[in-house]
Amino acid sequence: MKYTDKKIEKLGFEKEEENKYGASYVRYCNNYKQCVDILHKENGKHIIQSYENKTNSDGFNNCVGLTLEETKLFLKKAKQLKRKYGWIK
Repeated sequence: MKYTDKKIEKLGFEKEEENKYGASYVRYCNNYKQCVDILHKENGKHIIQSYENKTNSDGFNNCVGLTLEETKLFLKKAKQLKRKYGWIK
């Protein structure tokens, strides 16, 4: 698991938190802070969210896209969390 975290860190992300509910990562870009959350859902449909920390004029967070490399690493991390914490489905 540490290997995956190191690869994610090389992409500029810092892990803020990890527990049985998921993991949170942040990356500071030029003029915004990108957050990526891997979240456990009770129904088994776990999710990965990537968004800008600040809200826009409509009161929502802007979506921030992930590269293919980033997506693969976060998916690998989600699978590791599923095994580690016994998420169902």
